[in-house]
Amino acid sequence: MPTRPPLGARTPTALVATVLLVVIALLAVIGGGEAGAQDGTSDSSVEAAAPASLATPVLSARRIPWLLQGAVADPVLADAISGTIDRNPATWCALVEDRGRPVVDVHPDLALAPASVQKLLTGAAFLEAFGPDHTLRTVLVAAQGPVDGVVEGDLFVVGGGDPLFTTAGYQEAFDDPGQPSVDPAVLADALVAAGVTRIRGGVVGDDSRYDAERWVSTWPNRYRSDPSIGPISALAINDGFTGYAAAPERANPNRRAGDPPLLAAETLITIFEAKGIAVDGGPSTGVAPEGATEVAGVDSLPMRDLVGEMVLASDNNTAEMLLKELGLARKGQGSSAAGLAAATEVLSGLGLPVEGMALRDGSGLDPESRVPCAAVMAVLDRYGRASDLTTHLAEAGRTGTLRLRLGGEDTVGRVFAKTGTLNTVNGLAGWAETQGGAVLQFVGIGNGVDPRGRGASDAFARALMTYPEGPSVQVLGPLPVLPAGSGPPDTTAPG
Repeated sequence: MPTRPPLGARTPTALVATVLLVVIALLAVIGGGEAGAQDGTSDSSVEAAAPASLATPVLSARRIPWLLQGAVADPVLADAISGTIDRNPATWCALVEDRGRPVVDVHPDLALAPASVQKLLTGAAFLEAFGPDHTLRTVLVAAQGPVDGVVEGDLFVVGGGDPLFTTAGYQEAFDDPGQPSVDPAVLADALVAAGVTRIRGGVVGDDSRYDAERWVSTWPNRYRSDPSIGPISALAINDGFTGYAAAPERANPNRRAGDPPLLAAETLITIFEAKGIAVDGGPSTGVAPEGATEVAGVDSLPMRDLVGEMVLASDNNTAEMLLKELGLARKGQGSSAAGLAAATEVLSGLGLPVEGMALRDGSGLDPESRVPCAAVMAVLDRYGRASDLTTHLAEAGRTGTLRLRLGGEDTVGRVFAKTGTLNTVNGLAGWAETQGGAVLQFVGIGNGVDPRGRGASDAFARALMTYPEGPSVQVLGPLPVLPAGSGPPDTTAPG
């Protein structure tokens, strides 16, 4: 990452522009003198011999319009965003780039609680570790295969970590109805395709792929009743919440955390029977027997889509389940601790600045996680706007966690970002297409008690939309070539 100046300091743009202007002026004087002295000809004779002339000399300040514009616009933007993230400037960081050029810099290496902005980091680790096409498989097994369409004994549903199984009732509870999900009826369809018509036993939910820790041990106890995170399990439907039936009209809006594999087994019995598969027994939990026969199976969406859903909807359960999957894949243990160790190794291997970074979970829910703005900006720099990680960023006023935010005419459809909000955190990171024609890459994270809530990061985004304030590039840029015999350009224009 480039070294950025503190807010209020003279920006690299201003310094470079000043130096270039001086160099250009000196070269123009020296070059002009040498041209006239080489053969003794006058300036007028040289001009007369030329079929056409440049309205803007090669060695003109107009040849660096972006730098000239930045010298004026950068300090204006710095003033506009000052104090928008948090009322205490000592507990926030902000970085803004224009085409890779640092524009604004505030405490880039200050490690702060990132909230869900952290999902950009863990999402990068998941994509790099598994690859974008990797899938997770949920399998239905029995002690022996079906005979004449009948499974003798219990059918075990072995969870593979797919986080997106969602009934219609739960889907209706989403803030964004377009949030990606998978109907668990695909498991029943797989059974039907396998020719199964009856299960003589019950349906057993098996989530032994991961450990039995339902919540990250370092989380505050209040999270156990928080609707933004359900109990973590390798086998979950509706994020492990009760109160959401297969059909919307039967849904109970008073959801609570339940036993994920048991709820999955119970829900699947209802779905199986609706598909014409008779189930003699009831739901239970357990571990599939050694050497069980696979009756049917379903693959998850590819990893690029799982990460995309996590980023778009800021899905905490998806983040925590994928973290345990990473721990299993890299460390041999499906636990949060193993996943965190693996994620840190992957991010370090990518060359990202992990100094000062302390990840406590996969989602950013832990208020003790710490990430510097420079690390988030490094991820944006590495992946760009059209990658598997960033193409699903929420769009202001339209999709994901920004669907109901930043809906003003100046921001709707112009800000694409990962949000991050806790009681003491306001964060936003992504890209802003300003009304002035710039495309800014930005990170802003503020910590501290702030009664404005998400309004702080929204104010930061709106401040970005004012850039650039100053002469336009069209005004500052090179003038067109003049035809032969044309007079000199208007000297009153900026040169």
